[in-house]
Amino acid sequence: MKRLTPIVLALPLLSVCTTAFAASTPEAVLNDPNRPVAAVAAELGVTPLQFATCFAGVTPARTAVELNGQREQDNKAILLPCLQSINPDIDNARLDAVMDKYRGAAPR
Repeated sequence: MKRLTPIVLALPLLSVCTTAFAASTPEAVLNDPNRPVAAVAAELGVTPLQFATCFAGVTPARTAVELNGQREQDNKAILLPCLQSINPDIDNARLDAVMDKYRGAAPR
């Protein structure tokens, strides 16, 4: 039993940590007070739920250090094809223009 004690004690911590690192859900994106999902979706010609579902896989920068070209490319590789599967008229330039219009201040 002594060998199992550390494992049993660690299991609740593991579940908390796993939840913290999980990707966003569409519901979390829809309810984010800092993201105007309805406005962005309308300009892209998709529903808010469709946008939120596509955006749920994106990892926004939380700090200025995380703002880099690779993160932007990785996020766009997730977001753009998903949105294009819903509305083929969305291209890279349109997505950039809409996202730039509604992007909040840069993280610190």
